[in-house]
Amino acid sequence: MAETSHLAIPARLEDIRQACDFVVEAAEQAGLGERAVYHCQMAVDEALTNIIEHGFAYSDDSSQIEIACRTEPDRFIVAIADSSPAFNPLLHESPDPSEPLDSREPGGWGIYFIRKLMDEVTYERAGGRNLLTLVKLIATARHAAASGGGEDAPVPVRVLDAQTAVISPAGRLDSNTSIYLEHALDAQLASGRTQLYVDLTAVEYIASNGLKVLIAAWRRARENGGDVVLSGLQPRLVEIFAMVGFDMLFQVFPDLDAALAARQARR
Repeated sequence: MAETSHLAIPARLEDIRQACDFVVEAAEQAGLGERAVYHCQMAVDEALTNIIEHGFAYSDDSSQIEIACRTEPDRFIVAIADSSPAFNPLLHESPDPSEPLDSREPGGWGIYFIRKLMDEVTYERAGGRNLLTLVKLIATARHAAASGGGEDAPVPVRVLDAQTAVISPAGRLDSNTSIYLEHALDAQLASGRTQLYVDLTAVEYIASNGLKVLIAAWRRARENGGDVVLSGLQPRLVEIFAMVGFDMLFQVFPDLDAALAARQARR
C-alpha cells in the first residue's frame, strides 16, 4: 500500500521552508538519493513560490496550500493543491536556454526547473482548485541523503578595496532568503564597489530567486565596468547553473583563493 503524508501551509513565502523540509524528509524516507531529493526540494520550492507570487499575488495569506507526498514502489509523488484562480503552469512558455545570456530576462525559470528536475509533471483543475502533481522515479540503488540548513542572517561582506568586496552567503538562497544576498550586493554596488566576488562555498541550495539576484547584480556591475565573480559552487549548484547556461555567463572558480589569485594576476 502506498504511504501518504500531508501538510498544509499558509500561502506565505516564509512558510515555503517548512514545506520543503517536509518534502525532503518524505523523499529521504522513500529512498531517493541525495541528488533526487535535492531536485524534489527545488521543484516544490519553485511551485509554491509561483502559486504565492502569481496565484495569490501575495494577497491571501489566509488561504492554505496543501502538499501530499506519496511513495509507490517505483516513484515518489508530490501533489500540491491550492484554491487560487485557475492557472496551468505547463502552458507557460519557458525561457529559451539557447538565448544569448546577456539579453535574457531574469524571471520565468521556475516552471523550467520544475519540468527539468522532475520525471513527470501534470496539472488539473478540479473542485475549484489547482492540482499540480510532481513525480520523481525511485532509483534501484537507494540511499538516504541528509539535508540541513543554517538560520537566515545578514550576508557577511569583506571589503578588499574601494572597488572590490567579497560576499559570502550561506545555507539556502530561496524565495524567502535571497533578499539577504540582494541587500548585500546592492549595498556594495551603491557604494561604488563593482568588482564583487560571491563565495558560494557554504551555499547548499539555490532556487530561481537566488539566480535572479545574482544575474541582476551581474548586469548592474557590468554596466558600471565591473563584474560579479563566483566561486566554491557545490556539485548540486554546478548542475543548476549548467542547466540554464549561467556557467557560461559568470566567471566561476573552484574556490575563493583561486578567484582572488586570478584578480591579482590581472593587476
